[in-house]
Amino acid sequence: MVKQVKSKRRFFCCLAAGLLAVSFAATALADAPEKFSVRADEIDYDLQSGEGTARGNVVLQQDGGQAKAKFANFNSKEKKGFLSGEVVANKDGMEISCQQFIAHNENDFSAVGDAVFVREGRTLNAEKVNYFKLREFAETEGTWAKLTDTDGSTLNAVKIDYDMAKGVANAYGGVKINSDARDLTASSDSAVYYTDQKGYVELIGNATATQNGNTVSGDRLRLTNQNVAIADGNIKVRYVPENKDEPAEAEKASA
Repeated sequence: MVKQVKSKRRFFCCLAAGLLAVSFAATALADAPEKFSVRADEIDYDLQSGEGTARGNVVLQQDGGQAKAKFANFNSKEKKGFLSGEVVANKDGMEISCQQFIAHNENDFSAVGDAVFVREGRTLNAEKVNYFKLREFAETEGTWAKLTDTDGSTLNAVKIDYDMAKGVANAYGGVKINSDARDLTASSDSAVYYTDQKGYVELIGNATATQNGNTVSGDRLRLTNQNVAIADGNIKVRYVPENKDEPAEAEKASA
């Protein structure tokens, strides 16, 4: 027989150690998943299937992660769920905010609608971000994406894939970099950004970088964290000297 639990007031529903606690009542549930709970103004829950719906001030907790939203549809046994309405979550060392959150399984999830991922001081922002826990890998979907580094520098592109385990971000389409901390702007068709201790960016295709008024361009540029630019292919350098006695502008080109 299927049971449903409903309440118009806030209550706590905890599925742990084989127990389902709803308000002051407790019901045995032998195959319940570990460390799962949901709080809301109203909850409908099917004890047999694990399917549930929560509305109003929703707080879900599972496996050390927590998500808050206005609405949630979930399956506690399959560890799947859909949350919507000003979603704020923390999971796997990340702070996440979005309009919709989709848990595909216990490891993989998607954030949709101005999705923001914050991890170790870096922020990945896009229309949609998919995350794969076992690979510590995030990928964006949509027409824009932005990765903000710890010093406030930004990497903008149409799409960004971020391998958090290796500390490597690949950016595709209309890449633009802006760093007020280094007085640097740059652009290219695509880029590879090493966020680890290497701390450099590879700009690929129609690459241009300007720093302190000086510009270098080429088919490929490497910008290091020591403010050194290494260029390859069709190199052009525009240098504006600080000494006013020197020519106002010097330009060199190389095939």
